[in-house]
Amino acid sequence: MNLFSRFSQHFRFRLALSEEERTLAFKVRYDVFLRELNYRALLEEPIEHQEIDAYDKKSFLCLVEHRRTRLIAGCMRVVIPHEEAVYPLNVLPLEYHCGNSLTHPSLHPKKLPRKQICEVSRLAVPSHFRRRLEKDDTPPEEWEGIDFTEEEIKIFPIIGVSLFLTATALIGILDRPHVFAMMEPRFARLLALSGLRFQQVGTLMDYQGPRAAYYIDQRQARRDMSSQLRDLYHHIESELAAQYRRNQPS
Repeated sequence: MNLFSRFSQHFRFRLALSEEERTLAFKVRYDVFLRELNYRALLEEPIEHQEIDAYDKKSFLCLVEHRRTRLIAGCMRVVIPHEEAVYPLNVLPLEYHCGNSLTHPSLHPKKLPRKQICEVSRLAVPSHFRRRLEKDDTPPEEWEGIDFTEEEIKIFPIIGVSLFLTATALIGILDRPHVFAMMEPRFARLLALSGLRFQQVGTLMDYQGPRAAYYIDQRQARRDMSSQLRDLYHHIESELAAQYRRNQPS
């Protein structure tokens, strides 16, 4: 059984559907972006120990939860532009913040059907889930008072990829196949190694570090997914679809 197949034994995948669940994501983002990375420019609203902006009101939030401890191991959001909303909420965040950097002649949000576009952003993984088990490292049971096992620690590096798989599955459910993201080129290369091949569609710019706009077609990504990822993706897709259906008006 490969690492991706074992991942679902230790982690579950959730849509943040209640205010309590959404607050969990905002608190993780606060700890990672504001306390750890000091991205002060992200702080738009004075909510204590939460990182939240206006786009979150119309976004879907995905959570990866560590089964045994029930700790949030990571979160990510999918932003949907709403045509009836007041600017800038009727466009994607990267259109508003980084629009001048978008250079691709056809893979541009304005060139695609508005009801089929979305943006993934705000990927956050708490520091204790980013640790790797290195030679002569601190014993796992002493990591911030959390008794992670060696088996669990070995699959921590997959958390970031699993969040993109979670977002990809949700985007398929929402039928928003044209996906944009601002990310570091090195992370785009890491995702490509895992079978998620984003195409750069903008120039590199300083946006909380060196980042560029990327694009992927969710339908193509699903077809081209590596065999290692496919089982985990189908598991995530099944979990999210059930949660999404339960939350829809009858």
